[in-house]
Amino acid sequence: MRIPRFLAIAAATLLVACATLPAAAQKKVLHIAFRVAETGFDPQRVFDRYSVGVCENIFEGLLTYDYLARPARLVPLVAETIPEPEEGATRYTFRIKPGIFFTDDPAFKGAKRELVARDFEYMVKRFRDPKNRSPYEWLFENRIVGLDELTEKAKKSGQFDYDAPVAGLEVRGKYVISFKLKAPDYNFLYTLAMPNVAPMPREVVEAYAADTHGHPVGTGPFILKDWVRRSKIVLERNPDHRGYELDTRYADPSDPWDRKVMDDLRGKRLPALDRVEISIIEEDQPRYLAFVNKEHDILDETPFSFIDQVLPNGKLSKAMAKEHMNVFRELQPEITYDVFNVEPKLASGQENPVGGYSPERVALRRAMILAHDRDQEISVIRKNQALPAQTPVPPGVVGYDTSLHSTEQDPDPARAKALLDMFGYMDRDGDGWRERPDGTPLVIQYKYNVGGDSRQLAELWVKSMTAVGIHLEATAVQFADLLNDKRVGNFEMAASAWIADYPDAQNFLQLLYGPNTNQSNESRFKLAEYDRLYEKSLGVPDSPERNQLYREMDRLILAYAPWRLGVHRIFNHLQYPWVKGYKKHPILYTNFKYLDLDVAAQHLAMK
Repeated sequence: MRIPRFLAIAAATLLVACATLPAAAQKKVLHIAFRVAETGFDPQRVFDRYSVGVCENIFEGLLTYDYLARPARLVPLVAETIPEPEEGATRYTFRIKPGIFFTDDPAFKGAKRELVARDFEYMVKRFRDPKNRSPYEWLFENRIVGLDELTEKAKKSGQFDYDAPVAGLEVRGKYVISFKLKAPDYNFLYTLAMPNVAPMPREVVEAYAADTHGHPVGTGPFILKDWVRRSKIVLERNPDHRGYELDTRYADPSDPWDRKVMDDLRGKRLPALDRVEISIIEEDQPRYLAFVNKEHDILDETPFSFIDQVLPNGKLSKAMAKEHMNVFRELQPEITYDVFNVEPKLASGQENPVGGYSPERVALRRAMILAHDRDQEISVIRKNQALPAQTPVPPGVVGYDTSLHSTEQDPDPARAKALLDMFGYMDRDGDGWRERPDGTPLVIQYKYNVGGDSRQLAELWVKSMTAVGIHLEATAVQFADLLNDKRVGNFEMAASAWIADYPDAQNFLQLLYGPNTNQSNESRFKLAEYDRLYEKSLGVPDSPERNQLYREMDRLILAYAPWRLGVHRIFNHLQYPWVKGYKKHPILYTNFKYLDLDVAAQHLAMK
């Protein structure tokens, strides 16, 4: 179709204007919003995916994932190669690439600071320092030879000795570190590819001890330029970074996203972006409208409440198609769940009405699960952008069992009422609410995150419980506060979710491993048989034998009901056409180092 001459002249004028803009205006600045506030940027002390997603750009670990390979594939990052397991999968030895430097910081007193093996030794020790209270301490707990003993000494003395040798952290010269494990572990390499398993120099940690979250110093492609807590995060390209080139060895030429990424980034030195500006917008509507108004270039995780406007009948809307937007549809390797605190008493010392392992408490939790209308959650709130979870393990990770289905998690209010009646949860005074078996009032407190669709999900819980006579009260809590409440056991029941740190079922099943209480085990579930099966699975490679162990663990979860299994969400990620190099990774969070912008097209669209 021919373009009218006056429009062609106007467009050409704008393009010329863009080309002659001052250098500052030509910078490639990506704008994006997070739907949940960050907690900070000390990699050993963060827990939420948004903080870790920022750390992913500032820090570098030994390993990472190939950008285009599907299924996810490990590749070296600062390590020269991926080592083969030694000594029956109990030893892994890495050689670090020489000549990689941390970004300049006053803590280095004017000297250039090279990344060395000692930095990884120090990093692992930081995970186990009791003062850090690392939410990911479980990654190295009961795993590295000699490290647990050092932690126990620190608990008694009040001081962690970072200079003490640890047999399982063997530094062999400037660039070589060897990890010796207590037992075979075929997933250990995945651990070392996690974005927060990356070193921050000891000098920096000690210099900014009071605020390590606000002074992240790494070797990554970006630096933290500005941070207004819970409001704005600004990253700038690290001018001294060695740079990357896109590796296409594992790309799929038949995949249109792979082909586009290769076309967009061919011959380019990465990172290409000069700056990334991240806004924190917890409410769905303003975050969506900011994208529609071109204030942001990418809309990750399009809110479910706007799916009908974005994808009517499963296709991109005419208005968005006219803008030449792209949509990446992803069944994310994650699970939502509602967690019961199964300890009999809360952190405050009060009795916990949903805690315990007695038959009547287990029956209460199972009845609540049966009463909850998950089908309505999927169809009404999630707009059919979700699949019901049958186990804690989502599709897309090793160990996912396609054949497992249990009616114990399917909505069935009639069964719920019968179970409550059977175990003595009756309405004795006729006020419409059931009392406990001993006749005392039954009131259950449910905590959920402020913002997004959380309020609707909480209201569905209240409605579902009311239908079977259970009095449930829902309270909204800030995300960071909710995370902390769940870690310390200051809740009865709460909403939660977990996205894969690495693509193996172990990463999800560890969420119910007893020793991970006060870390990732929010339900505080402690069952000897479950723990035995979990520990046994660690020493077994991917195989039918390990899958059988996982299946037995799944059955125990269904029987004792520490969780209401939720859904596996399907997210639709939107990008304007001037965003180049985009492909959502199933494990990594942000991938800013692989993105580019067509600045001229961006400015033209703004005009």
